[in-house]
Amino acid sequence: MLSIASPLLAIPAITSQFGAAGWSAVAVGQSVGASFAVILELGWGLTGPQRVARQSQRNRQQTLAIAISTKLAIVAPLVALASAASFYLSADFRWEAAAVAAGATAFGLNSTWYFIGTGSSAKLLYCDAVPRLLCVTVSAILIFAGGELALYPLIGIILPIGVSGLLVIYAEQLRLSHLRGMTLRRLGLVVASQSSALSARALSAIYMSLPITLVSFVAPGAVAVFSAIERLQRIYLQVLTAVPNIMQKWVGQSYGQRRKIRRAKKSIFYNAMIGLAAGIGFTVVAPTMADIIFASTIKVPIEFTALSGVLIFIVSVSRASGSIALVAFGRINTVFVSAAAGTAVGVPSILLGAKFLGAPGALAGEVLAELVVLAIQLREIRRYK
Repeated sequence: MLSIASPLLAIPAITSQFGAAGWSAVAVGQSVGASFAVILELGWGLTGPQRVARQSQRNRQQTLAIAISTKLAIVAPLVALASAASFYLSADFRWEAAAVAAGATAFGLNSTWYFIGTGSSAKLLYCDAVPRLLCVTVSAILIFAGGELALYPLIGIILPIGVSGLLVIYAEQLRLSHLRGMTLRRLGLVVASQSSALSARALSAIYMSLPITLVSFVAPGAVAVFSAIERLQRIYLQVLTAVPNIMQKWVGQSYGQRRKIRRAKKSIFYNAMIGLAAGIGFTVVAPTMADIIFASTIKVPIEFTALSGVLIFIVSVSRASGSIALVAFGRINTVFVSAAAGTAVGVPSILLGAKFLGAPGALAGEVLAELVVLAIQLREIRRYK
Protein backbone atom coordinates (compact mmCIF):
# COMPACT_ATOMS: atom_id res chain seq x y z
CA MET A 1 0.00 0.00 0.00
CA LEU A 2 2.94 2.32 0.56
CA SER A 3 4.27 1.46 -2.88
CA ILE A 4 1.06 2.73 -4.46
CA ALA A 5 1.39 6.04 -2.63
CA SER A 6 4.71 6.94 -4.25
CA PRO A 7 3.52 7.40 -7.86
CA LEU A 8 0.20 8.81 -6.67
CA LEU A 9 2.10 11.67 -5.05
CA ALA A 10 4.39 12.34 -8.01
CA ILE A 11 1.97 12.21 -10.95
CA PRO A 12 -0.33 15.10 -9.90
CA ALA A 13 2.71 17.30 -9.28
CA ILE A 14 4.14 16.51 -12.72
CA THR A 15 0.91 16.93 -14.69
CA SER A 16 -0.23 20.08 -12.87
CA GLN A 17 3.11 21.85 -13.43
CA PHE A 18 4.29 20.44 -16.75
CA GLY A 19 1.11 19.14 -18.42
CA ALA A 20 0.74 16.18 -20.75
CA ALA A 21 4.13 16.89 -22.38
CA GLY A 22 5.95 16.55 -19.06
CA TRP A 23 4.06 13.40 -18.20
CA SER A 24 4.76 11.85 -21.62
CA ALA A 25 8.51 12.42 -21.17
CA VAL A 26 8.43 10.80 -17.73
CA ALA A 27 6.33 7.90 -19.06
CA VAL A 28 8.75 7.20 -21.92
CA GLY A 29 11.71 7.27 -19.52
CA GLN A 30 9.95 4.89 -17.15
CA SER A 31 8.99 2.55 -19.98
CA VAL A 32 12.50 2.31 -21.41
CA GLY A 33 14.14 2.16 -17.99
CA ALA A 34 11.80 -0.56 -16.74
CA SER A 35 12.74 -2.81 -19.66
CA PHE A 36 16.47 -2.35 -18.98
CA ALA A 37 15.85 -2.90 -15.25
CA VAL A 38 14.60 -6.38 -16.08
CA ILE A 39 17.93 -7.15 -17.74
CA LEU A 40 19.82 -5.68 -14.77
CA GLU A 41 17.78 -7.89 -12.46
CA LEU A 42 19.49 -10.92 -14.10
CA GLY A 43 16.53 -13.20 -13.41
CA TRP A 44 16.92 -13.09 -9.61
CA GLY A 45 13.33 -11.89 -9.22
CA LEU A 46 12.11 -15.09 -10.88
CA THR A 47 14.30 -17.79 -9.34
CA GLY A 48 15.65 -16.04 -6.23
CA PRO A 49 12.69 -16.05 -3.80
CA GLN A 50 12.12 -19.80 -3.80
CA ARG A 51 15.90 -20.41 -3.72
CA VAL A 52 16.60 -18.38 -0.56
CA ALA A 53 13.41 -19.66 1.10
CA ARG A 54 15.15 -23.05 1.56
CA GLN A 55 18.65 -21.77 2.47
CA SER A 56 20.43 -21.24 5.78
CA GLN A 57 21.15 -17.68 6.91
CA ARG A 58 24.82 -17.84 5.84
CA ASN A 59 23.93 -19.18 2.39
CA ARG A 60 21.21 -16.55 2.03
CA GLN A 61 23.72 -13.79 2.72
CA GLN A 62 26.13 -15.24 0.19
CA THR A 63 23.39 -15.50 -2.45
CA LEU A 64 22.39 -11.88 -1.86
CA ALA A 65 26.01 -10.69 -2.00
CA ILE A 66 26.57 -12.55 -5.28
CA ALA A 67 23.35 -11.13 -6.77
CA ILE A 68 24.32 -7.55 -5.88
CA SER A 69 27.85 -8.05 -7.26
CA THR A 70 26.66 -9.40 -10.61
CA LYS A 71 24.22 -6.53 -10.97
CA LEU A 72 26.79 -3.86 -10.16
CA ALA A 73 29.05 -5.29 -12.85
CA ILE A 74 26.61 -4.41 -15.63
CA VAL A 75 24.63 -1.41 -14.30
CA ALA A 76 26.71 1.37 -15.96
CA PRO A 77 26.32 0.35 -19.63
CA LEU A 78 22.61 -0.41 -19.16
CA VAL A 79 21.96 3.00 -17.59
CA ALA A 80 23.82 4.69 -20.46
CA LEU A 81 21.83 2.84 -23.13
CA ALA A 82 18.47 3.49 -21.44
CA SER A 83 19.21 7.20 -21.01
CA ALA A 84 20.29 7.61 -24.64
CA ALA A 85 17.20 5.79 -25.94
CA SER A 86 14.83 7.89 -23.82
CA PHE A 87 16.54 11.12 -24.86
CA TYR A 88 16.05 10.17 -28.50
CA LEU A 89 12.42 9.02 -28.14
CA SER A 90 11.12 11.99 -26.12
CA ALA A 91 9.67 14.95 -27.97
CA ASP A 92 9.98 17.32 -24.98
CA PHE A 93 11.93 17.38 -21.70
CA ARG A 94 14.56 15.09 -23.19
CA TRP A 95 17.16 15.41 -20.44
CA GLU A 96 14.51 14.77 -17.81
CA ALA A 97 13.33 11.66 -19.71
CA ALA A 98 16.94 10.42 -19.82
CA ALA A 99 17.30 10.93 -16.06
CA VAL A 100 14.04 9.05 -15.40
CA ALA A 101 15.28 6.19 -17.57
CA ALA A 102 18.57 6.07 -15.65
CA GLY A 103 16.75 5.81 -12.34
CA ALA A 104 14.20 3.32 -13.63
CA THR A 105 17.02 1.13 -14.94
CA ALA A 106 18.96 1.30 -11.68
CA PHE A 107 15.81 0.13 -9.88
CA GLY A 108 16.86 -3.34 -11.06
CA LEU A 109 19.48 -3.23 -8.28
CA ASN A 110 16.76 -3.68 -5.66
CA SER A 111 16.73 -6.73 -3.37
CA THR A 112 12.96 -7.02 -3.04
CA TRP A 113 13.09 -10.63 -4.26
CA TYR A 114 15.35 -11.54 -1.33
CA PHE A 115 13.00 -10.21 1.34
CA ILE A 116 10.08 -11.91 -0.39
CA GLY A 117 11.86 -15.27 -0.26
CA THR A 118 12.92 -14.88 3.35
CA GLY A 119 9.53 -13.55 4.44
CA SER A 120 11.14 -10.39 5.87
CA SER A 121 8.22 -8.03 5.36
CA ALA A 122 9.45 -5.49 7.93
CA LYS A 123 12.85 -5.20 6.20
CA LEU A 124 11.11 -4.88 2.84
CA LEU A 125 9.13 -2.01 4.32
CA TYR A 126 11.95 0.09 5.75
CA CYS A 127 14.66 -0.85 3.22
CA ASP A 128 12.55 -0.26 0.09
CA ALA A 129 9.05 1.18 0.46
CA VAL A 130 9.72 3.88 3.09
CA PRO A 131 12.79 5.44 1.41
CA ARG A 132 10.94 5.60 -1.92
CA LEU A 133 7.86 7.14 -0.33
CA LEU A 134 9.84 9.79 1.53
CA CYS A 135 11.98 10.74 -1.48
CA VAL A 136 9.02 10.90 -3.87
CA THR A 137 7.12 13.04 -1.35
CA VAL A 138 9.99 15.52 -1.15
CA SER A 139 10.31 15.69 -4.94
CA ALA A 140 6.55 16.22 -5.35
CA ILE A 141 6.51 19.03 -2.78
CA LEU A 142 9.44 20.76 -4.48
CA ILE A 143 7.78 20.48 -7.92
CA PHE A 144 4.48 21.81 -6.57
CA ALA A 145 6.49 24.72 -5.13
CA GLY A 146 7.80 25.58 -8.60
CA GLY A 147 10.83 23.29 -8.92
CA GLU A 148 12.12 21.80 -12.14
CA LEU A 149 10.90 18.48 -13.53
CA ALA A 150 14.44 17.07 -13.08
CA LEU A 151 13.83 17.00 -9.32
CA TYR A 152 11.55 14.02 -9.77
CA PRO A 153 14.12 11.61 -11.25
CA LEU A 154 17.01 12.94 -9.14
CA ILE A 155 15.30 12.96 -5.75
CA GLY A 156 12.26 10.74 -6.31
CA ILE A 157 13.89 7.85 -8.21
CA ILE A 158 17.71 7.83 -8.11
CA LEU A 159 18.26 8.93 -4.48
CA PRO A 160 16.08 6.21 -2.87
CA ILE A 161 17.83 3.51 -4.89
CA GLY A 162 21.16 4.44 -3.31
CA VAL A 163 19.64 4.74 0.16
CA SER A 164 17.84 1.42 -0.21
CA GLY A 165 21.04 -0.36 -1.31
CA LEU A 166 22.93 0.86 1.77
CA LEU A 167 20.05 -0.15 4.06
CA VAL A 168 19.97 -3.65 2.57
CA ILE A 169 23.70 -4.12 3.13
CA TYR A 170 23.32 -2.91 6.73
CA ALA A 171 20.17 -4.91 7.51
CA GLU A 172 21.62 -8.18 6.19
CA GLN A 173 25.11 -7.48 7.60
CA LEU A 174 26.80 -8.22 4.29
CA ARG A 175 30.59 -8.42 4.31
CA LEU A 176 33.27 -8.95 1.70
CA SER A 177 33.79 -12.34 3.33
CA HIS A 178 30.48 -13.45 1.82
CA LEU A 179 32.21 -13.23 -1.56
CA ARG A 180 35.30 -15.14 -0.45
CA GLY A 181 36.34 -17.60 -3.13
CA MET A 182 34.08 -15.91 -5.68
CA THR A 183 36.33 -15.38 -8.72
CA LEU A 184 35.34 -13.66 -11.96
CA ARG A 185 34.96 -17.09 -13.51
CA ARG A 186 32.54 -18.22 -10.80
CA LEU A 187 30.59 -14.96 -11.09
CA GLY A 188 30.32 -15.65 -14.81
CA LEU A 189 29.00 -19.13 -14.08
CA VAL A 190 26.39 -17.66 -11.72
CA VAL A 191 25.21 -15.29 -14.43
CA ALA A 192 25.14 -18.19 -16.92
CA SER A 193 23.03 -20.26 -14.52
CA GLN A 194 20.51 -17.42 -14.51
CA SER A 195 20.40 -17.26 -18.31
CA SER A 196 17.02 -19.00 -18.76
CA ALA A 197 15.37 -16.85 -16.11
CA LEU A 198 17.03 -13.70 -17.48
CA SER A 199 15.95 -14.52 -21.04
CA ALA A 200 12.38 -15.12 -19.92
CA ARG A 201 12.25 -11.86 -17.96
CA ALA A 202 13.92 -9.88 -20.76
CA LEU A 203 11.47 -11.16 -23.37
CA SER A 204 8.46 -10.50 -21.15
CA ALA A 205 9.72 -6.96 -20.59
CA ILE A 206 9.30 -6.25 -24.30
CA TYR A 207 5.52 -6.61 -24.17
CA MET A 208 5.08 -5.63 -20.50
CA SER A 209 7.46 -2.68 -19.98
CA LEU A 210 7.90 -1.31 -23.52
CA PRO A 211 4.32 -0.75 -24.78
CA ILE A 212 4.57 3.01 -24.19
CA THR A 213 7.81 3.11 -26.17
CA LEU A 214 6.25 1.06 -28.97
CA VAL A 215 3.22 3.36 -29.12
CA SER A 216 5.51 6.41 -29.29
CA PHE A 217 6.98 5.01 -32.53
CA VAL A 218 3.68 4.63 -34.43
CA ALA A 219 1.16 6.87 -32.65
CA PRO A 220 2.83 9.74 -30.77
CA GLY A 221 -0.53 11.45 -30.30
CA ALA A 222 -1.83 8.49 -28.28
CA VAL A 223 1.11 8.38 -25.84
CA ALA A 224 -0.42 10.68 -23.20
CA VAL A 225 -3.70 8.74 -22.89
CA PHE A 226 -2.13 5.31 -23.27
CA SER A 227 0.65 6.05 -20.78
CA ALA A 228 -1.95 7.32 -18.29
CA ILE A 229 -3.91 4.05 -18.49
CA GLU A 230 -0.68 2.02 -18.43
CA ARG A 231 0.56 3.82 -15.34
CA LEU A 232 -2.73 3.38 -13.47
CA GLN A 233 -2.91 -0.34 -14.25
CA ARG A 234 0.76 -0.82 -13.31
CA ILE A 235 0.13 0.89 -9.96
CA TYR A 236 -2.79 -1.46 -9.44
CA LEU A 237 -0.70 -4.48 -10.40
CA GLN A 238 2.11 -3.29 -8.15
CA VAL A 239 -0.19 -3.55 -5.14
CA LEU A 240 -1.51 -6.92 -6.32
CA THR A 241 2.09 -8.19 -6.44
CA ALA A 242 1.80 -8.66 -2.68
CA VAL A 243 -0.41 -11.72 -3.26
CA PRO A 244 2.03 -13.87 -5.32
CA ASN A 245 4.91 -12.48 -3.23
CA ILE A 246 3.38 -13.95 -0.08
CA MET A 247 2.92 -17.28 -1.81
CA GLN A 248 6.50 -17.48 -3.10
CA LYS A 249 7.84 -18.47 0.32
CA TRP A 250 4.79 -20.66 1.07
CA VAL A 251 5.33 -22.74 -2.07
CA GLY A 252 9.15 -22.60 -1.95
CA GLN A 253 9.34 -24.00 1.58
CA SER A 254 6.99 -26.94 0.92
CA TYR A 255 8.59 -30.39 1.15
CA GLY A 256 7.54 -33.22 -1.12
CA GLN A 257 6.50 -32.97 -4.75
CA ARG A 258 2.80 -33.63 -4.12
CA ARG A 259 2.53 -30.87 -1.54
CA LYS A 260 4.46 -28.46 -3.76
CA ILE A 261 2.15 -29.16 -6.71
CA ARG A 262 -0.93 -28.75 -4.54
CA ARG A 263 0.23 -25.44 -3.11
CA ALA A 264 1.32 -24.13 -6.52
CA LYS A 265 -2.10 -24.86 -8.04
CA LYS A 266 -3.86 -23.31 -5.07
CA SER A 267 -1.79 -20.16 -5.57
CA ILE A 268 -3.06 -19.92 -9.16
CA PHE A 269 -6.68 -20.19 -7.98
CA TYR A 270 -6.21 -17.57 -5.24
CA ASN A 271 -4.54 -15.13 -7.62
CA ALA A 272 -7.27 -15.67 -10.22
CA MET A 273 -10.05 -14.82 -7.75
CA ILE A 274 -8.28 -11.72 -6.48
CA GLY A 275 -7.36 -10.68 -10.03
CA LEU A 276 -10.99 -11.00 -11.16
CA ALA A 277 -12.21 -8.73 -8.36
CA ALA A 278 -9.37 -6.28 -8.98
CA GLY A 279 -10.03 -6.15 -12.72
CA ILE A 280 -13.70 -5.33 -12.20
CA GLY A 281 -12.82 -2.73 -9.58
CA PHE A 282 -10.26 -1.08 -11.84
CA THR A 283 -12.73 -0.83 -14.72
CA VAL A 284 -15.16 1.09 -12.53
CA VAL A 285 -12.85 3.40 -10.58
CA ALA A 286 -10.02 4.11 -13.04
CA PRO A 287 -11.76 6.94 -14.98
CA THR A 288 -12.27 8.86 -11.73
CA MET A 289 -8.75 8.02 -10.56
CA ALA A 290 -7.38 9.45 -13.82
CA ASP A 291 -9.24 12.74 -13.33
CA ILE A 292 -7.80 13.10 -9.83
CA ILE A 293 -4.26 11.86 -10.42
CA PHE A 294 -3.69 13.60 -13.76
CA ALA A 295 -5.35 16.83 -12.64
CA SER A 296 -8.04 16.49 -15.34
CA THR A 297 -5.42 17.05 -18.07
CA ILE A 298 -5.94 13.51 -19.44
CA LYS A 299 -9.35 11.83 -19.80
CA VAL A 300 -9.62 8.04 -19.68
CA PRO A 301 -12.91 6.52 -20.99
CA ILE A 302 -14.39 3.47 -19.24
CA GLU A 303 -14.15 1.45 -22.49
CA PHE A 304 -10.38 1.78 -22.25
CA THR A 305 -10.27 0.84 -18.58
CA ALA A 306 -12.39 -2.26 -19.28
CA LEU A 307 -9.58 -3.58 -21.49
CA SER A 308 -7.13 -2.82 -18.69
CA GLY A 309 -9.38 -4.68 -16.26
CA VAL A 310 -9.17 -7.79 -18.44
CA LEU A 311 -5.39 -7.39 -18.61
CA ILE A 312 -5.14 -7.11 -14.81
CA PHE A 313 -7.04 -10.39 -14.41
CA ILE A 314 -4.84 -12.27 -16.91
CA VAL A 315 -1.58 -10.90 -15.46
CA SER A 316 -2.69 -11.86 -11.94
CA VAL A 317 -3.16 -15.47 -13.05
CA SER A 318 0.07 -15.64 -15.10
CA ARG A 319 2.10 -14.27 -12.19
CA ALA A 320 1.12 -17.36 -10.22
CA SER A 321 1.36 -19.83 -13.10
CA GLY A 322 4.78 -18.57 -14.24
CA SER A 323 6.65 -17.06 -11.30
CA ILE A 324 5.33 -19.54 -8.72
CA ALA A 325 4.11 -22.83 -10.25
CA LEU A 326 6.53 -23.27 -13.14
CA VAL A 327 9.48 -22.13 -11.03
CA ALA A 328 8.47 -24.61 -8.30
CA PHE A 329 8.27 -27.39 -10.92
CA GLY A 330 11.69 -26.43 -12.33
CA ARG A 331 10.15 -25.48 -15.69
CA ILE A 332 11.99 -22.20 -16.28
CA ASN A 333 12.30 -23.15 -19.95
CA THR A 334 8.51 -23.09 -20.26
CA VAL A 335 8.49 -19.57 -18.80
CA PHE A 336 11.01 -18.63 -21.49
CA VAL A 337 8.95 -20.25 -24.28
CA SER A 338 5.76 -18.49 -23.11
CA ALA A 339 7.60 -15.14 -22.93
CA ALA A 340 9.00 -15.64 -26.44
CA ALA A 341 5.52 -16.41 -27.77
CA GLY A 342 4.08 -13.41 -25.94
CA THR A 343 6.73 -11.16 -27.49
CA ALA A 344 6.17 -12.58 -30.98
CA VAL A 345 2.45 -11.89 -30.70
CA GLY A 346 2.52 -8.78 -28.53
CA VAL A 347 4.94 -6.51 -30.36
CA PRO A 348 3.19 -6.56 -33.77
CA SER A 349 -0.23 -6.52 -32.09
CA ILE A 350 0.62 -3.45 -30.02
CA LEU A 351 2.21 -1.65 -32.97
CA LEU A 352 -0.66 -2.38 -35.38
CA GLY A 353 -3.32 -1.76 -32.74
CA ALA A 354 -1.82 1.60 -31.78
CA LYS A 355 -1.33 2.67 -35.40
CA PHE A 356 -4.94 2.00 -36.47
CA LEU A 357 -6.93 2.28 -33.23
CA GLY A 358 -4.76 4.36 -30.91
CA ALA A 359 -4.70 3.63 -27.17
CA PRO A 360 -7.43 0.94 -27.12
CA GLY A 361 -5.74 -0.91 -29.97
CA ALA A 362 -2.46 -1.00 -28.04
CA LEU A 363 -4.29 -2.27 -24.94
CA ALA A 364 -5.93 -5.01 -27.00
CA GLY A 365 -2.46 -6.00 -28.24
CA GLU A 366 -1.26 -6.33 -24.63
CA VAL A 367 -4.27 -8.47 -23.73
CA LEU A 368 -3.62 -10.79 -26.70
CA ALA A 369 0.04 -11.21 -25.72
CA GLU A 370 -0.80 -12.05 -22.11
CA LEU A 371 -3.45 -14.56 -23.22
CA VAL A 372 -0.89 -16.42 -25.33
CA VAL A 373 1.56 -16.48 -22.41
CA LEU A 374 -1.05 -17.77 -19.98
CA ALA A 375 -2.32 -20.47 -22.35
CA ILE A 376 1.19 -21.93 -22.79
CA GLN A 377 1.89 -21.87 -19.05
CA LEU A 378 -1.41 -23.49 -18.04
CA ARG A 379 -0.98 -26.20 -20.65
CA GLU A 380 2.34 -27.19 -19.07
CA ILE A 381 0.96 -27.03 -15.52
CA ARG A 382 -1.86 -29.44 -16.41
CA ARG A 383 0.77 -32.18 -16.78
CA TYR A 384 1.43 -32.11 -13.02
CA LYS A 385 -1.08 -34.08 -10.96
